[in-house]
Amino acid sequence: MNIVLVHGIFDNGAIFRRLVDALTRAGHRCWVPALKPADGRTGIQDLAAKLHAYIDRHLGADAELALVGFSMGCIVARHYLQMLGGVRRTKAFFAISGPHEGTLTAYLYPGQGAKDLRPGSALLQGLKQTEDRLGTISLFTYWTSRDITIIPATSCCWPLSSHRLDAKALLHRFMPGSAAVCTDVVGRVNALACGSAPT
Repeated sequence: MNIVLVHGIFDNGAIFRRLVDALTRAGHRCWVPALKPADGRTGIQDLAAKLHAYIDRHLGADAELALVGFSMGCIVARHYLQMLGGVRRTKAFFAISGPHEGTLTAYLYPGQGAKDLRPGSALLQGLKQTEDRLGTISLFTYWTSRDITIIPATSCCWPLSSHRLDAKALLHRFMPGSAAVCTDVVGRVNALACGSAPT
């Protein structure tokens, strides 16, 4: 199965190394774009458009996929899914430590991307109002109750998802490499690839 992994702010695809290794060993094909500017200064919409272009360029216009997002990458992925039509080709979305309700730490950094991630931003409100567009895909959420990067940490607990796992990682950036997260994601992707409905 094709898996596209979307990194967060100040990151690149290297943050998914452990998860990519696990998915590849299980027989899946991973795609890890390095979206720039990585600090999100041009905004979530710009990064989502670049994600859209990357997916179409590397996978073609119709190949099915599963999306994994980490931190800001969850919001980039959601904009792609909900606003750019990505939902039509996506089987599942795995949201790792995404600030679905925003984060207070976004007030500490300039740029449009940080503004987009502030609680109550126009972008987050637009995503909230169009969540019904995700009704055709499986949604899974991973968070850590110890998160001090996403404030409050419960912003990562997306109520729309059918499964929410507190991996209890010590730091936000440890989440993509968490053994609990990797094991759970790989198991659910395997089920999707076999035609089962992951629960």
